[in-house]
Amino acid sequence: MRSRVVLPGFALLLVACTGGSGDPIDPVPCDPEAEDCVYETTLEYPDGPFGTSIGNVIEPFTFEGYIDPSTRFGEDARVTISLTEFFNPPDGDGVYGPDSIFEEGSPKPKALMMNVAAVWCGPCKEEAAQILPKEYAALHPKGMELLSILTDSDTPGDPAGLSDLDNWVLAFSSTYPSVIDPDYKVGLLVDTTQYPANFIIDTSTMTIVEVVVGKPSTSFFEKLNQLL
Repeated sequence: MRSRVVLPGFALLLVACTGGSGDPIDPVPCDPEAEDCVYETTLEYPDGPFGTSIGNVIEPFTFEGYIDPSTRFGEDARVTISLTEFFNPPDGDGVYGPDSIFEEGSPKPKALMMNVAAVWCGPCKEEAAQILPKEYAALHPKGMELLSILTDSDTPGDPAGLSDLDNWVLAFSSTYPSVIDPDYKVGLLVDTTQYPANFIIDTSTMTIVEVVVGKPSTSFFEKLNQLL
């Protein structure tokens, strides 16, 4: 998986310039004002080892849902969200590029919290109503992003659909990226008898630094805050 990152034009970097024929020439530093000089680098999503244990890299899963359902909602607002979007290596520029579904130039997160929930799960509803709004309001301005992943519908084992997602984000006035996981990409990696599940991802490496089954405690958010 590749993620395009545009780097500052004034930096002395290796660049890809083209001649009059349009064929690439050897990368050399060039004038940032020149129209035929493109300052960019391609960053590789970490190779792994993939897994769901602490120290593993989270796979670059993709999901369908909303960036922020409180501002754009409905069929026309649904997008595909890939975990590659949140990859923010130390040598990157730390902002979303022109090809991102997120606002160009807005900062990428320093840490990602993944919350895996099910419609039938009572503790998931308590977390969505009481814990997530408060913690997101406190930590998002510091550089945290939250991805809410809905797996089951109101029947255990039955995958949640887009109508379930719509009802969920409306019920809890969600203001963060919210998606469904009908193929159980993440759902199959957690104990689905003990929703919710919560992950902390260090976005500089996409490495899992904490996994909690059940509603997260204060120590979970303290560890999250340490990455910001």
